[in-house]
Amino acid sequence: MDTIEKVKTILGFTDNSKDSLLASIQSVIEARLKMKLGNVSEVPSELDYILVEATISRFNRINDEGKKSASESDVSATYETDDLAPFADDIQEWIDNHRDTTKGKFVMF
Repeated sequence: MDTIEKVKTILGFTDNSKDSLLASIQSVIEARLKMKLGNVSEVPSELDYILVEATISRFNRINDEGKKSASESDVSATYETDDLAPFADDIQEWIDNHRDTTKGKFVMF
C-alpha cells in the first residue's frame, strides 16, 4: 500500500476526491524529509511512517495555515508549525545510524 492509500485508509476516505491534494501534500513533506536526511534520493522504507503521519497532520491543518492555536467552547487545539518536528529524534537516529563512518579517514600503507 503506498503512502496516499495509507493516508486515505487512516482518514476514512473511500473515494479519490482528495487524491490530488493528498499527493501534493505528500510531495512537499517527502522533499523536506529527503533534505533533512542529507538529500537522499528516496525516503528509506523504515521512515515511511513519517510520510504518512506528517501528511495526515498537514492535511488536518488545511484552512488553518498560520494558526498556532484555536479554541472553541471547552476544546482547544495547538498546531505544530513544522510537520516533521515530532519526528526529529527518529530522523536524527536514522542519520546517526547511516552516517558514513569512513568519510574523512585515511589509511597509510
